[in-house]
Amino acid sequence: MLEINASKIELNGVQYHVRDSEKGEETVLLLHGWPDDGTVWHKQIPALIEAGYRIVCPDLPGYGLSEAPLEIARYQLTNLVNDLVTLLEQLNLDKVHCIAHDYGAVLGWQLASDTELLKTYTAMSVGHLKEFLTISFENLQFQWLYFLNIQDIAPQLYRANDGYLLREVLRSHPYRDSVVENALKPEVLENMERLEKANPVPEYLLAALTKQLPEPDAIKIPTLGIWSERDEFLWESQMKNSGEHIAAEWQYVCIEQAGHWFMLEQSDKTNQLLLSWLAKHS
Repeated sequence: MLEINASKIELNGVQYHVRDSEKGEETVLLLHGWPDDGTVWHKQIPALIEAGYRIVCPDLPGYGLSEAPLEIARYQLTNLVNDLVTLLEQLNLDKVHCIAHDYGAVLGWQLASDTELLKTYTAMSVGHLKEFLTISFENLQFQWLYFLNIQDIAPQLYRANDGYLLREVLRSHPYRDSVVENALKPEVLENMERLEKANPVPEYLLAALTKQLPEPDAIKIPTLGIWSERDEFLWESQMKNSGEHIAAEWQYVCIEQAGHWFMLEQSDKTNQLLLSWLAKHS
């Protein structure tokens, strides 16, 4: 990865580890998911910088080198979105492009819906919350992981027998061994778990079933949705149908013969797709 500045930035009382290339006419905000940190973008960052974009890439709280507050509520989506808004304000940035994967994509959808800070949004793997919460037996076969990850016993299960279960769950991760090695360090799994405990999928599903979720506002910026056909954690319709919630340009792309971490597996193809999309809207 190209050398870029990395520093601690306090955002609403929490120390975030943020990578910032500092130069570029337009800025791309990169948001990672579980169980990664900002280094998951190491194959995209050089290509984006070379194309002239400024990169801002934080580790989410509880992940990587960012602080891990003990209070579960601190990890609620509204608080994390507010942190990202504060980050962009502190860096004097407005109208940035956002590219986000997995849990980062959940935050990205919220940023796109609740703020006017994004110029474009690229969601990887995770579609619009309305589609993600569509309940069927087929969908629940994917969602079991989100039920497990909020259980108190989850870190113990993942850590037992030298991380056997975690290795099985992450069998398609291109860097599984190093990710598991890091996750098995003391308190790392507990730190990461707080984000999911603060935003429990079963409670969202209950709200969807009982029609307690407010009707979402339409996304009003150009949005690109990318899903990969060998994703073991998410199903195609929750991304493909997200276009129903976009009141602007919508593009859906399926990456063939790639799993959940397609930006690592097929980095050249992914980078070409991202750069083409960004150039179109720069």
